[in-house]
Amino acid sequence: MNRVFLAVAALSLPMLFTACKQSDAAEKFAPATGSGAPPLPSLPKLDSNSPTEMASGDQMLRANGTTQALHQAELGPKMSGVLAAVLVEEGDKVRKGQPLFRLEANAVGLAVKQAQAGLAQAKVGQSQAEIDYNRTKGLFDQGAVAPAVWDQARLGFERAQVAVQQAQVAVSTAQNTAGDTTVVAPFAGIITSKRKSTGETVTMMPPTTVVVVQDLSKIEVRVKLAESALSRVKADSSMKVHFASLNADRDVPIERINPSVDPLNRTVEIVGVIPNDDRSLKAGMLVDVTFPQAQTPAAAPSTTPSASTVATKP
Repeated sequence: MNRVFLAVAALSLPMLFTACKQSDAAEKFAPATGSGAPPLPSLPKLDSNSPTEMASGDQMLRANGTTQALHQAELGPKMSGVLAAVLVEEGDKVRKGQPLFRLEANAVGLAVKQAQAGLAQAKVGQSQAEIDYNRTKGLFDQGAVAPAVWDQARLGFERAQVAVQQAQVAVSTAQNTAGDTTVVAPFAGIITSKRKSTGETVTMMPPTTVVVVQDLSKIEVRVKLAESALSRVKADSSMKVHFASLNADRDVPIERINPSVDPLNRTVEIVGVIPNDDRSLKAGMLVDVTFPQAQTPAAAPSTTPSASTVATKP
């Protein structure tokens, strides 16, 4: 009998200990549901499809934009080689057609001389063939030579003429290659970056950028709006641009609305152009753009009759 009591007591102690721990945990933690549960946190509502914001009160569209140069060119060599000279520095103003850098041209110069020598040799051959042609023609006219001899002289002169033309093309090709060792500015602008120096090796493939030229006479303002803003922004309107870094505001006419919508984020890009004669505006600036003329579309009239117009039955 005592053994049975001791066995029951030994089995009951762990269950009693577990019940005590559960009771303590229940007192320590609030219930997940029910009247004693804490309220769930509220999540903010985010519109992940549109970067456009609407200013409170004035019903204007507002978004962040970026400035870009009107024209920009990252210039590299037209052939692989070693830089013989970089003729500009960062901040230099350049005119269209001004030399910017050149490659070492020793091998190219030798190729030009070789092509010129080939042309001279072809001209000598042409002169010899012309003499044979004229002599044979006179004899053929007198009937002193066979037709086969005359045909050989005539074809030899024609081959000599073709050889001269080929040599002239070879000279032009070598000269054009020599000209490719010098790279000039494609438009007037400012050198905004110099990435290579004299003595460095540059390649055409993959392309090596030596200098960057930007035309900052005008600045583009580019801003992306939600696709839904197309009904509110027109190409003949304007936008107000705030330059926080300069504490300046500009009214910018909209130059164009890009014809395609980005299929990834459902946005359309708006582009405006600002004159920048004093070069105070820079490419890459962050701007705040608002569209004062982008009014909220008027709501469509309701087709449901109002209470005053509903006929009542007697």
